[in-house]
Amino acid sequence: MSFMAIRLIAAFLVLAGIAVFAIWGMNLAGGAFANGLFVYREGNYPILHLAAEFLMAGITLAGAIGWWAGIRWGRGLTLFGLGMFVYSSINSLGWALYNNPLVAIPMILTLSVAAFAVPYLMRHERDV
Repeated sequence: MSFMAIRLIAAFLVLAGIAVFAIWGMNLAGGAFANGLFVYREGNYPILHLAAEFLMAGITLAGAIGWWAGIRWGRGLTLFGLGMFVYSSINSLGWALYNNPLVAIPMILTLSVAAFAVPYLMRHERDV
């Protein structure tokens, strides 16, 4: 994979991580979970879902930045974060398709990037 492709993937993952923080920040500021983060609803405690989302975004951000910078742990952390993003995208896709199909676009884009990036990251120890 070319140097430019690595940078594009890392940049996409940085943007995806920032977007997760931004989306949840706007949702929380807009009154999401008005009954509280520790009140059970729809099969989950919101605080646990938010913790998973924020960990996913933070791990992916750190990994992508590390990978971009050529730091040894960046590749592994990026793989881990990509796995979290894949799970989250697949898990949320049903809700998006039912409630707002436009919201499915970034999820499908994330799955497409992961389908390209994961095999590359698995094959190459370090290419940056």
